[in-house]
Amino acid sequence: MEIKKKYRYIEIIIVIAFSLLLFLIAALYNDVFTKIMSVATYLTWHNLFEFLSIFASFSVFMVTYYLYEETGQLRMIIVACAFFAMGFIDVFHTLSFKGMADFFVPNLTANRATTFWILSRLIGSTGFLISSLIPELKATSLNKWIFIIPTSILIISLLFIVTYKPEFFPAMYIDGYGLTNAKIVLEYLVVILMMATFFTVERAYRSTNKRLSFLIMIALIFSIFSELAFISYGSVYDAYNYIGHIYKVLAYFLIFKAIYAENVSIPYRELKKARNELKDYADNLNLLVKERTQELEDINEILMNDIESARLMQHSILPEKLPQSLSVSFYAAYIPAERLSGDFYNVIKLDEDNIALYIGDVAGHGVSAAMLTVFANQNIKPLKEWEEFEMNSPGYVMKNLYRSFNETNYKIETYLVMFYGIYNIKSRCFTYASAGINVPPMIIKSTGEIQEMKIEGFPICKLGDYYTPYYEDISIQLDSDDKIIIYTDGLVEVKSVSGTKYDQNDLKRFLLSNYPMKASELYLSIRENLFGKIGNEKIIDDVTFLIMEVH
Repeated sequence: MEIKKKYRYIEIIIVIAFSLLLFLIAALYNDVFTKIMSVATYLTWHNLFEFLSIFASFSVFMVTYYLYEETGQLRMIIVACAFFAMGFIDVFHTLSFKGMADFFVPNLTANRATTFWILSRLIGSTGFLISSLIPELKATSLNKWIFIIPTSILIISLLFIVTYKPEFFPAMYIDGYGLTNAKIVLEYLVVILMMATFFTVERAYRSTNKRLSFLIMIALIFSIFSELAFISYGSVYDAYNYIGHIYKVLAYFLIFKAIYAENVSIPYRELKKARNELKDYADNLNLLVKERTQELEDINEILMNDIESARLMQHSILPEKLPQSLSVSFYAAYIPAERLSGDFYNVIKLDEDNIALYIGDVAGHGVSAAMLTVFANQNIKPLKEWEEFEMNSPGYVMKNLYRSFNETNYKIETYLVMFYGIYNIKSRCFTYASAGINVPPMIIKSTGEIQEMKIEGFPICKLGDYYTPYYEDISIQLDSDDKIIIYTDGLVEVKSVSGTKYDQNDLKRFLLSNYPMKASELYLSIRENLFGKIGNEKIIDDVTFLIMEVH
C-alpha cells in the first residue's frame, strides 16, 4: 500500500511538470498562436471547451445530487450546489463571450464574459474548500431543496446584475488594456482557495489512501494552472486563454471521474467482484460438496459393511436348526425391524431329557441393541461350570445374567427383558423364570383353551448397586398336543408406518380360531395373519416368537 502511495505522489509531480511545460510553451509561442488562430476558429474551440466543461459540471451535479438523496452526506450536496452554479454561470460566460450572438444584450465587450468567469471560479473554489473541510461521513437530514433553491436564486441574481447592472462589480477586463487589477487579485484568491483545498485533500489522502482524493488533487493542479493562465492572458483570444480552457476541461472531467468512480462505479465493480467471487465460491462449493458427498458415501459404505458384518454375526448366534424329537418340536419366527435387531432366542438340548429355551428383548434397536444381544447370549449359563451335566435352574440363570450385566460398562439406561424355561420330556413339566418379560406367554391347550402364563421378575438392568432381585422358578404341567407360544412385545404391539396396529387381542382371536393347527403350520399362519392386517409395510419394532409343541 505504501509503495502504491509513493508512485501516486510521483504521478502528481509528473502532472505538475506537464502542466508547467504546457504553460511555458504557451508563453514561448503566444505570438505565433495569435497569428494562426483566427477569431472565428478560436470561438469554435472556445465553445467546444466550454460546452465540454458545462457538460462535466452538470454531470458532477447530477451524480452528487442523487448521491445526497441516498446517503445524506453534507459534502455531496455542497459539491452539487457548486457545480450547479458553475454549470449555469459557464453557460452565461459562453453565450456572452465577445464575438458571440446577442445574449439578452449585445456582446460588444469581453468584460461581461470575464465577470461571469471569475464569479464561476470564486463559487467553485469556495465550494471545493468548504466540502473538503466537511468530514466525509457527516450526514444531514435537510431536504435537498433547502440547498438548491438559494443556489438557483444566486444564479439568477448574478445573471441579472452582470447583464443589466454591470457597474455593481468592478471591471474585470478593459478592451485595449487587458485584465484589471481586480480580476488579477480575484484570480490569485481563487488560486489560494484551490491550493488550500489541495492541501486539505492531500492530508485526507495520507490517512485514507483513497483514489478519490488522488484524482481530486490532480484536478486541483489543473485548476490552479488554469487560473494562472487566465491571470496571464492579454487577449481573450491568445494562447494563455486557450490552454486555460484545456486545463479547465481536464480538471472538470477528472472531478467527474473521481466522484463517479468512487461513489457509483466502484460499488458496481465491487458488486461484480463479489458476484465473481460468489461464483468461484459456488463452483468450489459444488466441488467441495461433491468431494464431501463421496467421502460420506465411502464412510456410509464402510458403515453399511460393518453393519452387515454385525448382522451376520448376530444371525450366527441364532440357532440354525431347532431341536426336534418324537416328544416335542420347536418353531420360531424372527423378523427384525432394521438390519440389526434387539430380539434374540435359542433352544438348547441340555441332555436326553431336558431342553432349555429362552427369548429376550433389548431396549432399542440398531448396533447398540445388537451388541447387547451378543452379550446376553454369551452370558446365559444353562449348565453349572464346575459340575458336569448339572443344570442351573431358570431363576439362577436369570440371577447370574443380572450379576454379569452389572459388571459391564453399559450405560445405565440400557436394559433387557427375558424369559427362560426348561422342558422335561419325560415328566412333561415346564419350569421357567421371567426377567421382566412384559407380554405373557400363552399355553394353547388341545381343548382350545388359551391360558396366559404367570410372569414376574425384575428386568436385567444396571441397578445391582441398589437392588438384588429374586427370580422365582415356576413349574407347569403340560399335556399331549399342548403348545406354548413365547414372544416379545413386538408381536402384539406391531405398528406399521401408516399406523395400523396388531395387538394381543388380535393374536388371541387367531389362536382361538386355529388351535388345532400343528406348530409347523401355526407359526407360518401367525405371520400371515400379522401381515394380512398391517400389509407389507415396514414395521417399527422387532417381531420374534417361539412355539413349542408337546407330542
